[in-house]
Amino acid sequence: MSLGAKILSGTIWVSVDKFGTMFLQFFVNLILARLLTPADYGCIGMLAIFIVVSQVLIDGGFGSALIQKKQPTQVDYSTIFFWNLFFACFLYVVLFFSASQIALFFKMPLLSDVLKVLGLILIINSLGIIQNNRLRKLLAFKKISLVNVLSLSAASLVGVFLAYRGWGVWSLVAMQLINALLNAGTLWLVARWYPSWTFSFAILKELFSFGGFLLASNVLQEICKNLQGLIIGRKFSSTEMGLYSQAKKLDDVACLTLPNVIMQVLFPVYAQLQNDLKQLRKTLDMSVQVISFVTFPLVAIFILVAHPLISFLYGNKWEGAIPYFQILCVGGLFACLQNVNYYAVAALGKSKPLFRWSFYKWGMLFVLLLGGMHWGIHGILWGMVLSSLNIYLVNALLVSKYCHYPLMKQLKKLLPVFLLSFLVAVFVWLFNQWLPLLFGVTIVMYMIVYMVIAWSMRMEAWKNCIQIVVLFTKRKIDNN
Repeated sequence: MSLGAKILSGTIWVSVDKFGTMFLQFFVNLILARLLTPADYGCIGMLAIFIVVSQVLIDGGFGSALIQKKQPTQVDYSTIFFWNLFFACFLYVVLFFSASQIALFFKMPLLSDVLKVLGLILIINSLGIIQNNRLRKLLAFKKISLVNVLSLSAASLVGVFLAYRGWGVWSLVAMQLINALLNAGTLWLVARWYPSWTFSFAILKELFSFGGFLLASNVLQEICKNLQGLIIGRKFSSTEMGLYSQAKKLDDVACLTLPNVIMQVLFPVYAQLQNDLKQLRKTLDMSVQVISFVTFPLVAIFILVAHPLISFLYGNKWEGAIPYFQILCVGGLFACLQNVNYYAVAALGKSKPLFRWSFYKWGMLFVLLLGGMHWGIHGILWGMVLSSLNIYLVNALLVSKYCHYPLMKQLKKLLPVFLLSFLVAVFVWLFNQWLPLLFGVTIVMYMIVYMVIAWSMRMEAWKNCIQIVVLFTKRKIDNN
């Protein structure tokens, strides 16, 4: 297959994966939100920072290093497999004996037992990291997507059943553990790769020279990304934490699903293009335009219909999450484009600059969160918005330096899409003031107006999206 065909095929299957899992999570979340309380979600949200950061530490940046390396060997893969497993066991022991102190910090004794059980997910996930990375390296996204969707489907059924039976927060814990078990087990069957009884400290050192800086950068990133949950969980009630967690989940659906789909495919593709800056810039430019063209209007729509949407989906007990969700959506305008730039730089092997700049990016988030605390949760969320803007600008400037894709050129490509999304939102809002519509009709009206204007103006982003659709349609016809 040509590189373009591989990108298209990969994007299709990563879309199946991301949108399939997103639909499942969204649908299951609708059911669980009516069976559980905001406090139940708050318990899991408070522990997220410990699980997420531990998971990043286990991977250690070695996954990205293996993808970036042109021809990794069996010894490379085996070495990292055993390292991941050893380090996962070590971190689980640390969390196990720290659980009581963490529960004391949040003033919730239940968290101690929850963390001791939920922490097992670290060991389980470590068993499937290399299998997943090998499939990504080969652009075998079809296999990955089927594994993810099927394992999540089975785990969701168990989670809903347990919630219905009154298990409360433990239904959420069980759902995550079962999903991890099924996912890791199926990856072993699908990838058909098994570790050899070999381990090389020389290879570990070699891969760490690249992955180590990404590790430090990603750890700092995940700590700061989840820091707001730590602050909210400590300073406010578990109910407020649950409302924030629900708002964040819905925001991720609106703002991060498509970018994550594209980046799953593009990082290994970027790595293949590391010696062809012209083609890399072309791929990056198209990615920025497509992501913004789809995500910006979604953000505007969700802000417009936030109140009726959340009340309809989750019920009246979740109405407190509405303003949180709207503020987070504003930050999503910048968050959706962060990783597109970040991984373009990473693919060139520039992990050291990414690491150095991470201190500024996440240090600034820490300052903004501390400053925002004086205005309550709203202040914390607006601090997150400003941080998202700051992170996007830093990553775009790094792309400008190393990929020679100027920041001003990127902003010029984004400006027409932003203005169109904003102006259509204002028009639809004013129309609703004159003639109130059901939120479903409002969404359809926005989409029609947005697409008609984009088509009539022959916007470049519109043309890129059409090219992708035409290429996909042509490929389906050729395959038939």
